[in-house]
Amino acid sequence: MNSSTGTTKPAINRAKPVVVQVGALGQDYWTWVHEPEAGQPLFFGNPVVEACSKTPWWVVPLLWLPLFTYCLVASMVWHRTPLPAAVSLVLLGVLGWQLLEYLIHRFIFHAEFNSRLGITFHFLFHGCHHKYPMDKLRLVFPPVPAAIVVSAVYCSLVLMFPYGVALATFAGMGYGYVAYDCLHYLVHHVPSSSLPGPLLRDLKSRHMHHHYKDHNRGYGISSVLFDILFFTQSS
Repeated sequence: MNSSTGTTKPAINRAKPVVVQVGALGQDYWTWVHEPEAGQPLFFGNPVVEACSKTPWWVVPLLWLPLFTYCLVASMVWHRTPLPAAVSLVLLGVLGWQLLEYLIHRFIFHAEFNSRLGITFHFLFHGCHHKYPMDKLRLVFPPVPAAIVVSAVYCSLVLMFPYGVALATFAGMGYGYVAYDCLHYLVHHVPSSSLPGPLLRDLKSRHMHHHYKDHNRGYGISSVLFDILFFTQSS
């Protein structure tokens, strides 16, 4: 209850589809969405749409690795990119993905859209993950929005570089994306004691800090490089 106006603040009823409710929260949404809850709530009333909103983690490598590998092979075989150059371009692409991952997470996924439509958009694309961080089926990028990003990256690279160079770099960025989504799943759903090596355990610790302590730091998920460069490291 708002004591000054006598009105009741809008609240989320988890017995009903969540997505149609979040826009009514207004400014209260930004507090609500960063208070994590357990479970996997109902997002949509339509069962087909609800099913389409869920993506198992293994869909990402199954769908995308063949495409990115095809592009790398095409660069080397049909466009005669030498092996050392192809390897260098793939590594450059992985680095490019890590920068793009950081920028998308920091400046798009954590942008504050205060209209009803903007809040709903934020919740669908990232807020849902902050509110329900252990929801296994709403963690990785669904194929359709992923395809939009992948297509934009492909078109940008083709416009900027010779085709063989663009293909190898695109493959590297694609491998970086697949690694990002798989690592994101691992750090959420594999205990620290079961993660191989201190690097993954450190990534998990930093990402959990981002979710549960300070969502304004720790935007890199597959790498801490750009958090270091832009002074946004989490503990």
